[in-house]
Amino acid sequence: VTKKRVRPLEKQDPFESRRLWKNVTDSLRESEIDKATEHKRTLEERQRTEERHRTETGTPWKTKYFIKEGDGWVYHKPLWKIIPTTQPAE
Repeated sequence: VTKKRVRPLEKQDPFESRRLWKNVTDSLRESEIDKATEHKRTLEERQRTEERHRTETGTPWKTKYFIKEGDGWVYHKPLWKIIPTTQPAE
């Protein structure tokens, strides 16, 4: 098992998952289920509000790591595009 390497919260962008869900995670660790539920509800309502605003203003959803391809999403820097392939040794 390899330990996860994660940047400290203070160095993460505002919308990175661990930063967004910190209050929910902390509440769950403290067995404060109602508190965790309220934090989760707040996050979800903020997402709904932002989506309504984007819809009303016609603002497209901007992603940092993915691009739309057909009906799906693709990581914009897949490893097969970054890592040069080497020919097998003969």
